[in-house]
Amino acid sequence: MRNPLQIIGLHPGTLKPTPEAAQSIFEADAISGGKRLLDAFPEFKGSRFPFKSPVKKYARALEELLQKGKKVVLLADGDPLLFGIAGSLIPLLGNANVNIIPSLSTVQVGAARLGRSWKDFEIISLHGRDDFSPLFAAMQRNRDCAVYTDASNTPQVIARRLIDKGVDNYSMTVLAQLATKDEKISAGRPENFLNFECADLNIIIFSADNKSLNAPIFGRADDSFTREKGLITKLPVRAAGIGLLDLREGQTVWDLGAGCGSVAIEASFVAGNSRFFAMEQNPQRIEIIKENIRKFRAWSVETICGVMPQSLTERPDPDRIFMGGGIGRDDSVVREAAKRLKPGGRIVVHAILMGSIQRSRDLFEEMGWNWQSMMIQASTSDKLAGDIRYKAHNPVTILWADKPEG
Repeated sequence: MRNPLQIIGLHPGTLKPTPEAAQSIFEADAISGGKRLLDAFPEFKGSRFPFKSPVKKYARALEELLQKGKKVVLLADGDPLLFGIAGSLIPLLGNANVNIIPSLSTVQVGAARLGRSWKDFEIISLHGRDDFSPLFAAMQRNRDCAVYTDASNTPQVIARRLIDKGVDNYSMTVLAQLATKDEKISAGRPENFLNFECADLNIIIFSADNKSLNAPIFGRADDSFTREKGLITKLPVRAAGIGLLDLREGQTVWDLGAGCGSVAIEASFVAGNSRFFAMEQNPQRIEIIKENIRKFRAWSVETICGVMPQSLTERPDPDRIFMGGGIGRDDSVVREAAKRLKPGGRIVVHAILMGSIQRSRDLFEEMGWNWQSMMIQASTSDKLAGDIRYKAHNPVTILWADKPEG
């Protein structure tokens, strides 16, 4: 008879199981987990099966034990479903083949130490991850954050990343070795942690200085952006282009030839928890984009300076692509971008010149992509001779196309 895999969360710090969980552990034929967790049960007499990556191979090994009728307990730290191993194993083993006994999460224990409500935190894990965009996106929305760290993404490293990004409206509290005799809590500004050292077992609570500091989601005035004269996708066309990108949460978005960064910055407030790359080959414009990122606190936007398409190589594949200056006479950039675009993704091109419009159409038809277009010619009010007139903008053609699935 097959037994379900028992995933048992241990109390953070003390690693003590509940009485129910302890009984399951000592009735098991085998226990599995990380070395620190296995070492917490020296009196266990059964076999020990250390966790090994990749998870799929590990799951197959667990499956073999379970099919032999073995009782297997997987030890986890805190709540196995909060950035824990359970979320990875359940899809592989099946919900019916897993039984979970959770414990308090490290975030709950940390929040209790600070007298805070943990439900008010945006909970983010940088454990085993290189992508800081979820943290930057949460801070862009002025959210308080609870962050899981690791031996690489230490409080010192994270503080440096925030300072380099220009984040200046947060304090941080590092809670190390929670629920142990060596528990230590340290608070201050990110700059206070640049030479900070503590145990690898820690979490960070970030608190925003001013919760009422809410940036507009959309519709910033053109004149609010620092820019070279005339080098901006103007508000009416910008709004239409961002709308046609069909943005969702958790996407990767490329803004190619970003200029002053207005599209990437505005779009970053629309698509929460997304990662935006503003790519520009002109170093002076890169500095302008960085200035605008700081001005609008658009922390989820990253700048990339380099010649395209070569500079696209190291970037993650995008879900959406925006090109604000047409595809030009050399279509190597848009071809590489189209190749990298994820299936089902969308590209939006703004074009003024007839040649660029025709080349965009020809390319989409050559690739067999469904495409559409519209022309926008907006006029905005302008003072003249003590009265108001409408000042016309250049007409812009917007083309958008969807990459086929599969």
